[in-house]
Amino acid sequence: MSKDSVKEDGKGRRARVPFGAHRTKLQVEEQIPGYHLHWFNNTDGRIERAERGGYEFVMSDEVPLLGQGALHQANSDLNSKVSKIVSRDDSQLRAYLMKIKQELYDEDQEAKEEVNKRVDEQLRQGTPGGNVVENQYVPEGHVQKI
Repeated sequence: MSKDSVKEDGKGRRARVPFGAHRTKLQVEEQIPGYHLHWFNNTDGRIERAERGGYEFVMSDEVPLLGQGALHQANSDLNSKVSKIVSRDDSQLRAYLMKIKQELYDEDQEAKEEVNKRVDEQLRQGTPGGNVVENQYVPEGHVQKI
């Protein structure tokens, strides 16, 4: 981590996290401006699909102070991909931190929300997949007409 990436607490001292403070294992201390960060397990072609979707690997010099300990344990050299072993068994499953431009992420989320709205509407009408359902799902905040 470069000296420039060390945060200060406003009093000229290095910012710190108390020893007993809650931190998640995959917590990233700082976000990368203009990007959304996401962890991908290196299984079932997920990394390749993420890359085709616009995600790029986050390099170790882009994010300081990660989670509980050094996340990129086996590859802690500068310009290495940020990763962590995430399995508790002998499989050594590794997750990689990847980034996508925020506007692309927002577009993806809007597309997912459109699908969710269509499913909600079908459920509300009692016809999911063209089938009639007697006890219909009613999203919170909606009043079911009887």
